[in-house]
Amino acid sequence: MKKNQLTNSEIASFTSQMALVLHAGISSYEGIAIMREDNDIEEIQPILDIIFEQLDNGNTLFHSLSESHAFPSFMLNMVQIGEESGELEEVMQSLSIHYQRLYENNESLKSAITYPLIMMVMMFLVVLVLITQVLPIFNKVFEQLGSSITGFSKVVLDFGIMLSSHSYIFIGLFFILIILFFYFTKNESGKNKLYDFLGRWRFTKNISLKLSLSKFTSGMSIALSSGLNIDDSLDMAASLVDHKELKERIKHAKELMAEKDLANSLVDARVLTGMYARLIKLSGRTGDVDLVMRQIADQYDQETNERIHHLISIIEPTLVAILSILVGIILLSVMLPLMGIMTSL
Repeated sequence: MKKNQLTNSEIASFTSQMALVLHAGISSYEGIAIMREDNDIEEIQPILDIIFEQLDNGNTLFHSLSESHAFPSFMLNMVQIGEESGELEEVMQSLSIHYQRLYENNESLKSAITYPLIMMVMMFLVVLVLITQVLPIFNKVFEQLGSSITGFSKVVLDFGIMLSSHSYIFIGLFFILIILFFYFTKNESGKNKLYDFLGRWRFTKNISLKLSLSKFTSGMSIALSSGLNIDDSLDMAASLVDHKELKERIKHAKELMAEKDLANSLVDARVLTGMYARLIKLSGRTGDVDLVMRQIADQYDQETNERIHHLISIIEPTLVAILSILVGIILLSVMLPLMGIMTSL
C-alpha cells in the first residue's frame, strides 16, 4: 500500500458514508463537507480537504478522489463508471462491502500467520533459556557429585555454550528475521512473494486460492452492477487477484469468450467449478450474474474463514505439544542420570 493510501477498513468506512449520503439525496459536494466537519481522525483530514477543494472547483468526484492519491485504482475506476452511468450510490454500497470483505480477510490471514509465529518465538525463547541457563547449573551439580553430563544432554549443553559465546551472531539473525517479516508484510514485492509461496504450500494453497476467488467474484459483482461489459469486468476483477495460477485461468477464460458465454468460459477455464459454476450458468439466463457473483464471494469468505480457524485449531495444540516434548526431553535427559547418581550415594 502506498504511503498516503487509505487502508481497506478506512475505504470501506468512506464508501459506506458516501452511499448513505447519496441515498439521502445529498450531493457528493455536501456529503464531503459534512464528513469534513464530523471527522475526528487527524490523518484523514488532509485527504477530505483535498477532495472538498477539488469538488468546490467544479471537478467530478472521480477526479477529486484521484487528486487525493489516497484510493486504489480499482475503486477510482468504479466511481468513474458509477458517475457516468448514474449508479454511483449502488457502486459506493458495493465498494463498501468489497473493501470490508478485504479487510476481514486480511485480518483473518494475519491472525493465522501471527499466532504460529508468536508461539514459535516463545518456543525458541523457552528452549534457549533451558540450554543456556538451566543446563549449566545442572552441569555444575554433576561436577560437584564427581560426574559429568553425557550423551544427548552433553550435545545440548555444548550447543548452549556455543550460543552464549556467539550471541552476537544470533542477535544479528534475529534482526534479519524482523526485517524479513516487515518485507513480506509491508513491501508490495514481498507481499507478492509471500502470496506466491502460500499459493504453492500444501497447507495454505486452498486458502490462498479461495481468498483470490473471493476478490475476483466480488470485483466482478461490482463491475457488472456498475454497467461495465463482461470483457472489461473480467479485466477489472483480474487486476485484484494476486494468485498467479488464478490469473492465468481468468486470462484463459477471456480467450474462450470469443466462442462461448461467460459461464461456460469460467467453467472450462476452471475459474469456477461445481455448484458455483451451475449458479453462474443459471444467472446468465436470468440476468442476475452480479448478484450471484456477490453471493459466491460471500460463500468463499465463509469457507476461507472456516479453513483458517480449522488450521489454527490444528497448529495451536501441535506447537504446544512440540514445546512440551522438547522441554521434557531436555529436562529428563538431565534429571534421570542425576536421580541415578543420587540413589547410588
